[in-house]
Amino acid sequence: MASVEQLPADQRAVLSLLLTQQKSYAEISEALDLSEAAVSERAYAALGSLAEPETAPGDRRRAEIGDYLLGQQSDEAAAKTMQSLTRSASDRAWARAAAASLGSLADRPLPAIPGAELDRAPAEEPTSAEAAAGSAGAEPGRGGIFLIAGVLLLIALGVGFGLGRVTGGSDSSASDQKPSSGTNASNANATEVAQAALKPPAGGPAPKAIGFAGISAQGDQRTLSVVAKSLPAAPKGSQYGVWLTSAGKPAVWLGYLQAVGSGGVGLQGTLNGDPKAYSGVLLTLEKASPAPTNPSKSYLVGPLTFAS
Repeated sequence: MASVEQLPADQRAVLSLLLTQQKSYAEISEALDLSEAAVSERAYAALGSLAEPETAPGDRRRAEIGDYLLGQQSDEAAAKTMQSLTRSASDRAWARAAAASLGSLADRPLPAIPGAELDRAPAEEPTSAEAAAGSAGAEPGRGGIFLIAGVLLLIALGVGFGLGRVTGGSDSSASDQKPSSGTNASNANATEVAQAALKPPAGGPAPKAIGFAGISAQGDQRTLSVVAKSLPAAPKGSQYGVWLTSAGKPAVWLGYLQAVGSGGVGLQGTLNGDPKAYSGVLLTLEKASPAPTNPSKSYLVGPLTFAS
């Protein structure tokens, strides 16, 4: 049985979008230029690896339970799945194992696994799997799972980065960027330091946009990677740009995002200084010249979560 960290990057990214941003298969399909079938297949394959594959139900049943756990069923379909779970101890056991693994990614409690009382004596306490799967009001821990997987997925889909140096100061400019068809090969052995799931702010101008930011370390070098998709086309003379934010301090301008892949923008560069001096990532639309000194309207925002 695999852990979430051992899943392929594309499967981890799909699970992250489903559970952290509560996206639907259709929304992920549109954002990542994949078919809905390709998105759901990645989710089902991940669940099959996470939850004791040797005891997994058949493909059709596994897909039904997977859709239930991932919040992809209508109320009517979810009710039918709940009823069927009460009739099958083996399906309940598999669903609990899957939910226990998914709990580290979820921002909110997963759907309850019904029929738990059928599987234990009255004096027994709920198992840790049941607590992670269905405790009302429980807040599952994130478990250090990083949405760098989302960046890796977009890279796998052909979204490269503009390679440049991010100085951490306000004097970074588009001229610092050196376009590249992909990331540094040496990044393969980098250690994840922090991540941010970038979401549109309430009432923002791009409600369907999604993005990821990650900071990785290799030796003494810190690398910041940012990628976003489904943003409106930037008006002439404007470009999307990235800022690092910290409480009570001015935002730090990093540089302009470059067009990459199909409808995406991205940036990657070296980050000087201590990443923990920052608390969040902000994506804005700015005039292409001169480099801005203060952020304009926010298109995507997200807090940085650091590895323990």
